[in-house]
Order: sequence, then structure tokens, then C-alpha cells
Amino acid sequence: MSASNKPVPSLTPQITSPDNRQLSKLQQEFNLKTEQIEQLKKELATRRESINLAQNRIEKELRPIIKKQLEKRVELAHLLDAAHALAIFSYREKEKLASLIENITFDLIENYERKDMVELHDRYAAVTYSEQKAYTETVPDDAIVDDETDAEDAYSDLDDFERIQARLDREEEQRAQEKQNRQKNRKTKAQLAKEAQAKAELNNISRASRRVYTELAKQLHPDKEQDETKRAWKEEAMKRVTQAYHHDDFFELLRLQLEFLQEQGQELDRLPEEQLQYYVRILTDQVDELKAELNSFITGPDADFYTRFCGTGRQMDQKFKSAKEGLTNELEQLKQNLRTLQDDPHMIRVILK
Repeated sequence: MSASNKPVPSLTPQITSPDNRQLSKLQQEFNLKTEQIEQLKKELATRRESINLAQNRIEKELRPIIKKQLEKRVELAHLLDAAHALAIFSYREKEKLASLIENITFDLIENYERKDMVELHDRYAAVTYSEQKAYTETVPDDAIVDDETDAEDAYSDLDDFERIQARLDREEEQRAQEKQNRQKNRKTKAQLAKEAQAKAELNNISRASRRVYTELAKQLHPDKEQDETKRAWKEEAMKRVTQAYHHDDFFELLRLQLEFLQEQGQELDRLPEEQLQYYVRILTDQVDELKAELNSFITGPDADFYTRFCGTGRQMDQKFKSAKEGLTNELEQLKQNLRTLQDDPHMIRVILK
């Protein structure tokens, strides 16, 4: 294996004592912080990988079933439209039928971008779809929450026809809207102070990263190396150093510095105390930053998605098996209901009650 293809060692920057003397409290704290960062990084990487895998599995395993359900709901809307003209229904029943068609078509347009349903929706709605959109864009979100709740209650017993896992698309839109709303809100003094503190922490990390990067760039500059094997190693190391610097990843820079020092037969225990104190402060900032990022996975907008679809390989298999079974059962029920309504339009009265 050439030096340029040499695998990157998995090293956590740790201070060790060659003569087995006890480490100072500051050195022990340095080791503790780097261990924490290594663990947090692994957990974050695992969660990101799980989310990416779940998203791919949704597209491959669930989306085809949802698309089939979608077509059946479109078919249902047209079937109810044709039934509305039949003389077998009373005026009151036709009102309910019109309301049902309006709800189905609105959901298809709003959550699945079925613009071909706009004409059918507007035929039965008191307010056209474009007028409703214009209204919701000008009225605060909290002013229409009650109206949406009432609308859901009005047809909460129509699960077989109204709800086919639209959440997969709806949740993403809600997260984007929530983020936009947060950006519009006026920030409190506490929020501004918190942002200023976060900015200061990032600046500290940037300065520390720049300091270590500069040191390593001088030591690793490949143009100054005559030995071809060492030059290739330095070129690869310099790529990793530059990448870590551009991501303000102080931990990774320290890891690479440790790798270089060990390559040169040196150890971190020779770091001056003042420099070590500075490093510990920056590592503490990075621990807090990674904890906040991990917390966003647990309590943030992706938390529900992670709970529903992610986890270990076995957990994901079980969750997707359950989701596919649920979607397939709903699809079969929808098909059966359509066949029943096509054979006997009088059965529409059952869903109108």
C-alpha cells in the first residue's frame, strides 16, 4: 500500500506519560474532553447515517405504496363527484357529499401537489383553492389553528378515505414553516445574548483552529520534503488538515496533530500548560456545540421522524415492516371500499353518516 493510500488511523487525542507518572488535572481534563467529543461524533454520525438510510428506504419501500393510495383517492374523488348527480341522495346528503369531495381534493392538492384536482375542488367549495391559499398567507398561523382542528373533527371518522400517511410530506413542510416563523419572530435579549455567546465560542474555535492549522501547515508542507514516501504522506495529511480547518473542527485538527507528533516521535504531554488550558477551553466549547447538535436530533424537528423510522438495523427493519403492512392494509381497504361504492352507490350513505 502506498503512503498516499495509507488508511487514516482512528486516534483520539490523548495525553500519555512515557514514564507512567500521574497526569496533571489539566491533562486529565484534556483527555476527558477529547473522549467526550469522540463519543459525541460517533453518535451523531450514527444518527445521520440512520436518517439517510431511512429516507432512502422510504423512497424505495413506502413511496410506491403511497402513490398507489394516491391514485385510488383520486379515483374516489371522481366517483363521489359522479354520485353527487344521482337522484338517490337528499339535499342534505348532497351537502355532506360536497363537503367530503372538497376535503379529499384539498388534501390531494395541498399535500401531494395534485393541481389537476383544483377544478373539482372549486366546483364544490364555497371558497376556491387559490382564495384559501391567499387567505392563509395573510393570516397569522395561530389564527387558523382552531379552524383546522374543527375541520379535522368534522371528518375524523373518515380515516379509510382521508388519511393515507400524508405526514411523510407534510412534516417536511411544517418544519420549513416553523423555521421561517422562528426567523420572523423578534428576538429577546436572552436570545441575542445566547447568539452572541455562540458566536464568541465559534470565534474561539476558529482562532484555535487557525493556530493549529498554521503550525501543521508549516510542518507538513510537502514541497519541503525530499523523501518521496514522506512527501506522499504529508500531501495526504495536509488534505485532511485543510478539510478539518475549513469545517472549524478543532478536535480533528488536534487528532491530526497527534498523528503528526507520533510520526515524529513526539508526545502531547510536552504541551505548555498555558497552551493546554487554551485547548481545554476550546474543546469544552466543541463539546457543548456537539451536545446541542445531538439534542436537536432528540427534541428537534427530526425527532419524530427518527422515532418512527430510525434506530438499529433490526429496529428499522421492524419499523418499516410495520409501516408497509399498515400502508398496504389501508390500500387494500381503499380498493375494497371503491369496489363497494361502484357496485352500490347507496353505500355512500354509510360514509356520510
